[in-house]
Amino acid sequence: MPINRSIFSDHEGNSLRLSSVLQTEEQVFFEKFSIKYVVSGKENYTVNNRKIDLNEGEYITGNCNTTSTVLIDNPIPVRGICVDIAEQIITEVIEHKIQNPNKFGQFILEQQWMVQKSSLKNNTLGHELIKIAAEFDNLSKVDYPVNKSFFYTLAESIINDQVRIYQDFSKLKFVKEETNGHLFNFINDAKNYIDYNFLKEISIENIANEAKLSEYHFMRLFKTVFNKSPYQYLLEKKTRIRSLAVKGQVFNS
Repeated sequence: MPINRSIFSDHEGNSLRLSSVLQTEEQVFFEKFSIKYVVSGKENYTVNNRKIDLNEGEYITGNCNTTSTVLIDNPIPVRGICVDIAEQIITEVIEHKIQNPNKFGQFILEQQWMVQKSSLKNNTLGHELIKIAAEFDNLSKVDYPVNKSFFYTLAESIINDQVRIYQDFSKLKFVKEETNGHLFNFINDAKNYIDYNFLKEISIENIANEAKLSEYHFMRLFKTVFNKSPYQYLLEKKTRIRSLAVKGQVFNS
């Protein structure tokens, strides 16, 4: 039986909720801008007909055009944090930080292509979510500081991260935006596949199949979006972990 606790909500559309769930299969609603973060366990999402598995320390963002269901089936409760941020706050931060805010604002508040899986590492929103997760058991206390400033801080982190996603998306120049969006999702799914499987024996053919593209088309698009070939990206991942192993550092991809 799902256990959901509302920690904060206001009339503008800002909210913070906690969940602890063993089993469920249900529709998940996104507001103007929402974050779904897995603190522990695993959640299986279907987002706009696209399968996205979220493991501990991963999250997705979405907007009101995001159609989603979630499946949870775990022997111990899966803990999650859901955050909704009001359109007014997102818009204010965009206008302050972005030189040409209209197209970018439309991208993150209206387009479904901004929905990508992320880990807590190497992005600014991840650092903020780590702080929230560390206080998971204390969030329901009356004195926990959840206020408008809390949501502005999250919005600034979101914009910093979404700028990179928007820049990557804008590199695809097909006539139909829908084509750009589907290909962008395929390429990001392939990148995630490399991130989780680079220590295994995987080939570019395997990765291209994951992206549902021919090898040539996949390699060309990957380099267009990420400014490096999938071979280079895979090699960099392997080189980095070998370097960290030599130094005796623990590395988690």
